[in-house]
Amino acid sequence: EDFSIDFRLITTPGSERIIRAAFDHAKRIGKDHVTVVTKANVVKSGDGRFLDVAERVSKDYPGIGWDGWYIDIMTAKLIDPERRSEFQVLVMPNLYGDILTDEAAQIQGGVGTAGSANIGKWYAMFEAIHGSAPRMVKEGRAQFADPSSVLKAASMMLTHLGYPDLGERVE
Repeated sequence: EDFSIDFRLITTPGSERIIRAAFDHAKRIGKDHVTVVTKANVVKSGDGRFLDVAERVSKDYPGIGWDGWYIDIMTAKLIDPERRSEFQVLVMPNLYGDILTDEAAQIQGGVGTAGSANIGKWYAMFEAIHGSAPRMVKEGRAQFADPSSVLKAASMMLTHLGYPDLGERVE
């Protein structure tokens, strides 16, 4: 009763899919660097695999550099206005992504301003990063609910579906 174990599953195919998507995204938007965020110094097996896959995948993208950062120092560097501007494309396992997207959203104006994309092999889902604020409406604070995150998600979806001009107009 005094002991708990949790685990994460990190696979080579899953890692390759998301890392390749990050490099493809960097190439598509004209960026030349991808930052891989892990905690491979402690979570050696799973996060180490993620880094190994990143190193292998990066070889398919000449002209796009990459480096690895640990999640704890990355959270610190994202709140440093001078340093955060150096990061172009970030890729990481889901848990760290959940942490950094909240932090990045707060930097840009709050979690109510960020859209979210869950892109799989066959399907994609786009949503407000933390929902559409029904609790605020229920609590009588609807005037403070910011629809920006829903609009951002719509913009991302249109771009993903092959309508970048419409996505940009919504943005």
